[in-house]
Amino acid sequence: MTVTLHLGDCLEYMKSMPDKSVDAVITDPPYGVDARTGWVGESYDGETPWNYGSIVNDKDTTMRDFIVAWSGGRDIPLAVFGSSHLPEPDDYLARLIWDKGEAAGMGDLSIPWKPNYDFIHIFGVGWNGKRNSSILRGNNISRISMGRVHPHEKPISLLVQIIEKLPKKCTVLDPFMGSGTTGIACLKTGRNFIGIEIDPGYFKIAKKRIEDAQRQMILPMEIL
Repeated sequence: MTVTLHLGDCLEYMKSMPDKSVDAVITDPPYGVDARTGWVGESYDGETPWNYGSIVNDKDTTMRDFIVAWSGGRDIPLAVFGSSHLPEPDDYLARLIWDKGEAAGMGDLSIPWKPNYDFIHIFGVGWNGKRNSSILRGNNISRISMGRVHPHEKPISLLVQIIEKLPKKCTVLDPFMGSGTTGIACLKTGRNFIGIEIDPGYFKIAKKRIEDAQRQMILPMEIL
């Protein structure tokens, strides 16, 4: 297994990637909801806090739509997270529901139901494995005491459930790497990983988390 991490703009980096350099894309792009956080958490590496206020390129679904088009042009598997509050992408094969668990979800407090779920849209060919439910469960990482290092962090166990539906030893790309959860899930499932992150703070956190996971495996990693 190999890991390659790139600090920079995924739009520029992916345009220069040769065909067949990746076998699948698993990513959690900016949803396009202009989300903001004022939460101040302790840093994973002791130096880099993640109180950034807003997410880069979160004004609309441009980033999501770019990834859908890029993956579709290569006809490779794509799993892309998204919000139920915005129009869904066109022509997806399946919509998975991530059940975040009872502890998650706020929304409109005047309504006696909370939105403790997100969508995961599935595209492309090459998915395989046992046929399971389209409702995936992975408790939301809601508190720093649970090890949270990113305001929109996904559980490793959730990403593992998705990646296990891809061929063994394939190369998975995450162009919005964030804190590196997809990379850790790839290590745990025996897949190669390429991660791209535009934010230097989150890139540093992702690098540290993946390095910590690699120490038990003695795997090569390239930093670009």
